[in-house]
Amino acid sequence: MNRNVFLLSALALVVGLSACGQRAEKKLEKTEPATATATEEQAAPEEPAVQAEELIWVFRASGSRQCEGGGMSPEESSGKLTSNGVIVQESSCGVRTDRMYAAVCGGPTGDILLHLIEKDALDAALELGFDPADQIQYEKGDCPKNNN
Repeated sequence: MNRNVFLLSALALVVGLSACGQRAEKKLEKTEPATATATEEQAAPEEPAVQAEELIWVFRASGSRQCEGGGMSPEESSGKLTSNGVIVQESSCGVRTDRMYAAVCGGPTGDILLHLIEKDALDAALELGFDPADQIQYEKGDCPKNNN
């Protein structure tokens, strides 16, 4: 009887661990923030150029769930900032590398949304639920084509 209970428990554990199947790994590339070339600066409107030292990357979790996807798109996330008066210079997607996430359907992923904003707008971004990206470890990568 004990052997049967043990075998059933082991089988349940194996099935539970493999329930989500193998998740395709996202190919992530380390990238540096884009900088404008002389040609791009000349083509830009007559606004004063923002110096790189006046900018800061902020992030928030995308809200994506394992086996389900979903979450906020980069456009929705930057829209939350811009609708509250924060100018977004650049947006990107990434994944946190400083945390581990249990492999369980419905569990959170390490997917994050990154936005480059002026340092003067950091307080407004913090109030909206964003955090400075220099406080975590992450890798930038391609944004999912379909978040649903």
